[in-house]
Amino acid sequence: MVPEINLLPNLEKKKSAPTVVYVLLIVLIGIILGYMIFSYFQAKGDLTKLSAQEVELASQRDQLQIELDVKRNTNKGSLEQSVQFVDNVSYPVSPLIDETQVLLPEQTYLRNYVFGEKDIEIIADFETMSAISSYLDKLTVSSFFNDIQVGTISNFDLSIGDQDEENSMDKFKEMPRYSVTITLAIDYIYLAGGRES
Repeated sequence: MVPEINLLPNLEKKKSAPTVVYVLLIVLIGIILGYMIFSYFQAKGDLTKLSAQEVELASQRDQLQIELDVKRNTNKGSLEQSVQFVDNVSYPVSPLIDETQVLLPEQTYLRNYVFGEKDIEIIADFETMSAISSYLDKLTVSSFFNDIQVGTISNFDLSIGDQDEENSMDKFKEMPRYSVTITLAIDYIYLAGGRES
């Protein structure tokens, strides 16, 4: 037998790393890159929304600051205005209140007084239009007032709680009451002299 002698070097390829590892590495890098790109665009969208909210909140803050400054300035002036009003309106009000109450017909109620520099405004509730007319006649004769003006006359129904259908017939039997706003110009000369007994 003839011995085989191979003087050529062994040409077997050695596998340095399997291709599966490279594929997995490429897939992993692709996933990481995809996640980073997704996170970037999501953060960019959130940043846009937050910037818009910041602008909106800043404008609301500025508007509220302006309202607060206006209210603070109004409150500062209110004390000065109050003192000036008291200086201008320095007349006794008790005789005026007494006069408006004494002249009231029965079943009539004074609801409100508003004192001004030259006049007094009263709101009263009357049962009938003739009671309103009678009261206005008495006020015209009164020495405390120069002029009488009727502002508004509105009617309202008296109701207690919820009324059902059976009591609705009773509603038509009731007469409505009238709420009247009257402005009375004050006679300062007579008021300064006081009441004549």
